Amino acid sequence: MRIHTDPILFRQRSRMVLVLVLGVIGLLHFKLFHLQIIQGQTWSRMATNNRLRKIPVPAPRGRIFDRQGVVLADNVPAWQLLVFPDEAEELEHTIAFLTGQGIIEGGDLRQKFSERRIGTMAPLVVAENISWEHVARVRAHQSDFPELSVVNGYRRSYPQSAGTAHVVGYLRRLTEGEVERYDNSQPDQLIGATGIERLGEEFIRGKNGERRVVVSAVGRQLGMVEEEQSIPGDDLAVTIDTRIQQAAVEALGKNAGAVVVLDIHTGAVRALYSSPSFDPNLFSSPLSPKEWSKISDDPQHPLQNRCLQGTYPPGSTIKPFLALAGLQEDLVNPQWSVYCRGSVTLYGHTFRCWRRGGHGRVDMKRALEVSCDVYFYLLGQKLGIERMAPWLERFGFGRPTGLGPAHEASGLIGTPEWSRRVRGTPWYAGESVSVSIGQGPVLVTAIQMARAFALLANGGYLVQPYLIPPATPLEREFVPLDPSSLEVVIAGLKRVVVGSEGTARSLRGLSVAGKTGTAQVARLPSEGSNTERAHHLQHHAWFIGWGPVDDPEVAVAVLVEHGGGGGSVAAPAAAVVFRAALRSGPNLGEGK
Repeated sequence: MRIHTDPILFRQRSRMVLVLVLGVIGLLHFKLFHLQIIQGQTWSRMATNNRLRKIPVPAPRGRIFDRQGVVLADNVPAWQLLVFPDEAEELEHTIAFLTGQGIIEGGDLRQKFSERRIGTMAPLVVAENISWEHVARVRAHQSDFPELSVVNGYRRSYPQSAGTAHVVGYLRRLTEGEVERYDNSQPDQLIGATGIERLGEEFIRGKNGERRVVVSAVGRQLGMVEEEQSIPGDDLAVTIDTRIQQAAVEALGKNAGAVVVLDIHTGAVRALYSSPSFDPNLFSSPLSPKEWSKISDDPQHPLQNRCLQGTYPPGSTIKPFLALAGLQEDLVNPQWSVYCRGSVTLYGHTFRCWRRGGHGRVDMKRALEVSCDVYFYLLGQKLGIERMAPWLERFGFGRPTGLGPAHEASGLIGTPEWSRRVRGTPWYAGESVSVSIGQGPVLVTAIQMARAFALLANGGYLVQPYLIPPATPLEREFVPLDPSSLEVVIAGLKRVVVGSEGTARSLRGLSVAGKTGTAQVARLPSEGSNTERAHHLQHHAWFIGWGPVDDPEVAVAVLVEHGGGGGSVAAPAAAVVFRAALRSGPNLGEGK
């Protein structure tokens, strides 16, 4: 059978198919032209923004507890605002938005952007602890600012606030130059700046994680690709006893000063309080220049740790150690006595006793009880600085204790060599007489005084103070002292509290021994009293001692800056601390 085909119809149909194919191809080319040429930049930007982001997952720092389990430093949830600068169309537009919302100052944000020298995948933390209101505003404008991201984080919290600011410390930000020195760290990460936060950084700091997510063109997360969990830092229990610390706060009140409480056997620090203090919670968020200036420019210097960094004349609190030096050098015996008429002339200069009328006949025990200056002027003349300085250094003066939560002052024990090197003048014999009552070129810290009196109480061991319990007991420096000499000095220090003429009779009723001190800031004229002077020229008040007397456990040092008399100001303050300390240990109790 033969099939007949019409060539004309076939050609017509072929042309129609060809036109249709060419039309489809033309449309495809037009669409490609439209997408690639006309809308190329738009789609390119959208494709770039649909990218993989690396979101840091900060590790919470370990909590800090006192020896009784009271929380000293904790973490609370907080919002962080991140900016991915390389994803922003116009950073100035972003800055204007954040500034307009009151989230961050434009100048601060521009500085962050200018200092940024890290990879494009890493975001900048531009605001922390932002309010829920700010979170809502950022998320409401997420499509306009896809470079912004709000993530969960943590804020450091200090429940005891100013009461433990100097001992617990606060946080600071890593600089970009420091990032490489710290493992697993990120720019702007918070690390310990002072106190236990710094001492325990290795234990407290955890390991940061990272979350890799895909985000849309408007900054919304489309899914998570991978997540590396963060590892929280280890909790840390320290030696501080919050109840004693709070008593120290109460004892100083509004006065500037320092309180240190040490375990006399181990060196464990039970309290370390410096006044005035500050709120360390302020440092858990970036401080504005105005806030920083308010703290750093405060004439009361609240950031200074007066327990370790403040140096002061010891006044009469140095006398027990010079009494021991005199006994150890066989220059005097316990019965050696002098007659105090209120003053004595040595090297052509009149040195006055604090009691103008004098104390009459005094031996060593009574000289300590009534704090007779004339007795120690004459003892200092016998000793000379050549003997006094080495003995004071053996007792821990003139060098840091090594506690370490802040840059610690060494204090000063003046010597002829020091005078020639620093002052360019010779040492004058009269200066040795001044040193014998804790004046002249001699400066100490509160932590040094507490440790030195702990040595008296524990039989001659210079303990190493610490805040974080060590894995093994720390070694103690032994200062060889004749037991009978030490017994005489201790007997005199007991009489300071219980004696009829003791300068710390306000402590009577507590099982305490110790010494008062009134450290002269400026020489007073022959007429007028200390209280008539301007506050900054008034004397510093000291009391340092230990308790219980017959079974010593703790040493307490109290300094009240420009407080006046040691017996009238520092001793009553010390009583507040002792009452708390003597109830805190298993073997501690108040005397009858």
